[in-house]
Formats: sequence, C-alpha cells, structure tokens
Amino acid sequence: MSPPSLPFLDHRPAPPETELAIETTKTSYVLITRLPGFSLDCITLATKHHRTLHIVADKWDAEGGGHFERRITFDNTADLRNVKAEFDGTILRVFVPRRSGTKQNSASSARF
Repeated sequence: MSPPSLPFLDHRPAPPETELAIETTKTSYVLITRLPGFSLDCITLATKHHRTLHIVADKWDAEGGGHFERRITFDNTADLRNVKAEFDGTILRVFVPRRSGTKQNSASSARF
C-alpha cells in the first residue's frame, strides 16, 4: 500500500507566508511577497496582453523544492512595459508604474 499523498493540483489555500500584498499609490502599484528559500535566478516575471503580470518562482534540488505562482490582472492604468523588481533573498518587491493622464479610481485596480 502506498503512503497517502496530496493531489497533483492541490486546492488548499496557499500558506500565509506567501501572501501577496498590493500597495496602490497615485504613481505605482507595489506588489510584495515573501519567497524564502528561493534565489534570484529561480524567479521569473512575465507580462501578457499588457494587462497581466505573471510571477513564478521554482526551486527543485536535493534539499527539496517549491513552487510559487501568481497572476495579477491590472486595469489600463498599469504600465507593464516598465516593471521593475528587487529581491533581497527573502522579500520580492515588484514595482508597476501607473500611466499618467489616465483616470484613476480610488479603489485598487489590481486583482489576482
């Protein structure tokens, strides 16, 4: 008899330490998440249709592995052509500038 295992696509909520916080200012969106155990070369940022930001981090080695993935869809105020990011070994910060001259709602315009 084989040991119990989790399904391939587990539908449990993500661990709280991998929450993605989104701060919205008049000039940018700042996305912040913890990625302990990952290195910079394991993290990929990609955009799709000038509206969706895809963040992926993968690590597979002898000590174990991990996978982090989030897709965030923005309204037309986000300038996904000029995304910048910084990673200090634990915290990933992604800076998405907002286009000037576009009408902005007071509520956040990013969703994931």
